[in-house]
Parts: sequence; C-alpha cells; structure tokens
Amino acid sequence: MTDLRFPAEFAVGEVWWEDAREPGGCGHLLAIGVVQVPDRTPVRLTVSVVAEVGVSDQLIGLWTAPAGTGNIPPRQLHRPRLRKRVTWRQGMPDSALRNDRSIWGGPGEPSYVTHGDGAVDLEFIYGLPADSVFDLNLGNIVPASFAAVAHLAPGLRDLSVYMDDNLGEDAPSVNAELTVLESLTLAGHILPEDGPERRLDDYALSVIADLPALESLSLLGGSYTEHGLQQLSRLAKLRHLHIENEGLTPSMFRFAAAMPALTELEGLDEYPDNPWTPAEVEQLQAMLPHINVC
Repeated sequence: MTDLRFPAEFAVGEVWWEDAREPGGCGHLLAIGVVQVPDRTPVRLTVSVVAEVGVSDQLIGLWTAPAGTGNIPPRQLHRPRLRKRVTWRQGMPDSALRNDRSIWGGPGEPSYVTHGDGAVDLEFIYGLPADSVFDLNLGNIVPASFAAVAHLAPGLRDLSVYMDDNLGEDAPSVNAELTVLESLTLAGHILPEDGPERRLDDYALSVIADLPALESLSLLGGSYTEHGLQQLSRLAKLRHLHIENEGLTPSMFRFAAAMPALTELEGLDEYPDNPWTPAEVEQLQAMLPHINVC
C-alpha cells in the first residue's frame, strides 16, 4: 500500500482511486491525514477546503388528496423534506481518524460535501509520490504555492485550474513542465465585470502549444487574441478543443484546418453574454468539414 500524506489539521479536498475491494470498485476519502491506496494505483485529487460531509434522506413525491375532498390549499400540502445527518465536520475531535468510508453513508443514502472559503496551500503536494496523482482539480488555492503542481509532472494526465491573476507570472511555466499531460482545462475571467485577464493570455497559449501529449484542451474565458489561438496549431495530438470566450469569429479558427488529429471543436455557442449564432457555427463548420463543430 502507498501512503498519501495530507495535512492532519483539516481536509484539503477529496481523493478517489480504483479499488476492487471498495463499493462500486472505487475508493473515496477526504484528503486529510494519511490515506492508503494500493501501490501504483492512479489517484484523482480535488483540492478545496472541506467544511462538512453528510448524508440525506430524500422523500420523493407530494401527498395526494383523497377523491372527493376538493382542492387543498397549497400551504396544507405535504411537501418533500430533505433530512440531513452530518457524518464529518471540520474541527471535530479526531477528524483525521474519522475519515473512513462510513462518512458517505450506507447503500441508497446520497452523500453531500460542503466546501469552505479558505485557500489551500499546495505545499503538501511535495510530500506525495511524484507519480501518484493522474487527475488534479484545483479550487481556491494559495497563489504562491501553485509551483508545487510541477512535482506531480511524472504522473499527471489531467489538470483543471482557474488561472487567477494572483497566481503569478510563473503559472504558465509551471504548466510547461507537465509533459505527459493529456487533458487540460484552464478558466480565466469570463464575464466583463470580472475585469481584464492577465494570466490566460497569448503567452499562456504559446506555452500550452508545446505540451507534446495534450489531447483535450478547454479554455474558459481569457484575454488571448487570434495570434495566441494560432499557436495551438502546434498541438499535433489534440483531438478535442472547447473554447468559451467573447470576441471570437469564424475566421480566427482557420488554424484548425492544419491540425490533423482535431475532431471536435465546441463551446462557441455557450459563452454566457454573447454566444455564437447558428449561422456562425455553420460558417465555421463549412470551413472545417473534417471537424465536428458543435
């Protein structure tokens, strides 16, 4: 067994791994204290402060009035209620020792996780085996600690991160070290009220374009230009490209015609403030007949 060591004081997220001995063939615990997983088993890690875990009873359906009783005022109807039972809470005594499969409840009991507002310091990543995490999803983190992600480069295949302006100018260079990465999701500022974006820009895209194993890329928001998008043509293995941003036009995607592996281009009609019209999507599809534009 391999020990994954997380901070003992509070849960910095959740851990999943494949394990035939666990219900459904998948192990799932909080990232707190020592979590044991089978040797050489890929781990999925979501980083976000956990405040509470519990299970709930869901009562489905509304009470129906007996025939002949007429209409019942809405306030007298029996409405479904959600009853919750807390199984783990931040700060409870021996919170690390209580981290076992029982916190998710029994068969048929839906579980829930409530996250806190604090930022997680990624310093703990240096204590994990370098090849242990294959999927990493980062929530609210201490910006200066982002460089620790490079420690996981030997095994990391999937990364999702919000490219906050506070991450620092070295954030793109950290991504450049993830040479076996196959899937990458980067989120920047999407709405105008979020202000200008300074991290998910043309430079960031130029770094991403040098990731040799990348097969799937999602860009949500950002301040890149047509020049930045053109750099993506160097991604020889990219099969799936999802882009949501304002100011994009069909002509800006001519570069995709030179990408032999690309089969899907999507998200252009999902931007919240100014999505593409069906006519624009059809225009792009005509330009790129070998790619599924949706």
